[in-house]
Amino acid sequence: MKKIVHYLTQGATIGIAVGFLISLVFSFIYQSKDYAPSAPIFMAHFSSSTIATAVSGLLWALIGCVFGVSSLVFEQDQWSITKQTVVHFLITYIGFTPLAILCGWFPLNFFWLLFFTITFIIIYVIIWAISMISARREIQAFNAKLHE
Repeated sequence: MKKIVHYLTQGATIGIAVGFLISLVFSFIYQSKDYAPSAPIFMAHFSSSTIATAVSGLLWALIGCVFGVSSLVFEQDQWSITKQTVVHFLITYIGFTPLAILCGWFPLNFFWLLFFTITFIIIYVIIWAISMISARREIQAFNAKLHE
């Protein structure tokens, strides 16, 4: 339980930091006169940018918690890398998707959900491939030490 609380706390902190930095970058890219934590469609739901920023911070923290706690999957040494990646994918996809929609990052319609899902799958195939290559190298290095 202590480990889970640690991952939640760390995830929330990282989520807020990353969310703020990304929103700041987009504010600069769009040359906004005022800082906006998210897209105009999201901002329109709130009476002030302060409230929108507070809600964004909460959503960013929750996103960080999803990714933080889901990383515990990779500590399951008895699982294959493929199983770890698939379980991590499912946890993060199911947890992150509704939060991304609530953040106003993309609308809730078939096209955007399909695009988001395909992008998510591509990212996870890349993560899986990198993990497999890394594990293969570790095993080769370990075997080389055994043969010395």
